[in-house]
Amino acid sequence: MRKVLLSILLGTFIGLVSQSVIAHGIWITNRVDQKQIVLGEGPLDNGYKTESVKDVKAYNSNWSLIPISKKSHDNFVTIEPSDQTAVVTVDFDYGYWTKNSEGKYVNLPMNKVKGASNGTHAIKYSVNYLSSVNNPKMVENIPLQIVPSVDPTKLKRGDSLPITVYKDGKPLANTAVIVDVVNNLDKTVKTDDKGQTTIIVPNQGLNVIGVEIGFPLKDNQLATQDKFFTTLVFTLIPEED
Repeated sequence: MRKVLLSILLGTFIGLVSQSVIAHGIWITNRVDQKQIVLGEGPLDNGYKTESVKDVKAYNSNWSLIPISKKSHDNFVTIEPSDQTAVVTVDFDYGYWTKNSEGKYVNLPMNKVKGASNGTHAIKYSVNYLSSVNNPKMVENIPLQIVPSVDPTKLKRGDSLPITVYKDGKPLANTAVIVDVVNNLDKTVKTDDKGQTTIIVPNQGLNVIGVEIGFPLKDNQLATQDKFFTTLVFTLIPEED
């Protein structure tokens, strides 16, 4: 499994955290004739507490906010976009994960785990292009995001997609970008000093581009780091003959 974190984290801690379920990203995809919020990494995905989905917002092609409904199931959430929905964003809080005395991560903050020394607050974001927009742009209230320079829904597999990675509205330099979260976790490209890089679109189907970074916390009884995983998602539908 890849270890995509900034060098600001301690190396030993990077290894421990990147092997765990908290490294998963989120995205929206079609499942059994409905659009489901998926928590996954590579070809595998997991159920989750539906209250982890903190916020879902929808925009039309001109970036005006429009209503969207979501439905909670036993261990996942689906959304119901309208015909006007172009982009959907998801804010997902996966909670606290702490390494216990047996070396396993448990879904509790450090102050609830005896002998704990390492813990993570896992926070996930996703920006999903369901249809074309007039001009791609940075979305409000998504602290870590991958912003395309062109409308990704108008591309084809093999096309170039220039992107910029932002953290709190500022370009994030020298950051590894996972080109294909679903099919090829090991392939990454790095942003330059302006937070920019170019992706070669990998799939004529679902594309999930990801960035995973961690920031250490000091004097915090709940965790030793905040860990963020953000995705840019779009699906290219092959043209019918």
